[in-house]
Amino acid sequence: MKRAEALKEIIDVVNPKDTFDENTVIADCPDLDSLGLFNIVLFLNSIGLTPTVEDLAAMKTVGNILDLVSKE
Repeated sequence: MKRAEALKEIIDVVNPKDTFDENTVIADCPDLDSLGLFNIVLFLNSIGLTPTVEDLAAMKTVGNILDLVSKE
């Protein structure tokens, strides 16, 4: 999956109210609460990715999530 396509999919599952791009810091984004992050994990699972808790904890920005997607 291409990065731009993955970002669009993540935006679709999170449905953010504010600006949301690769530089969005997860901890600073009110749209990425536990439900938003859970939806992202479900999206990752739907494309065959099963990140570990350590992988998820290391992700600081939306770009880090996209790195995981585009690595595959």
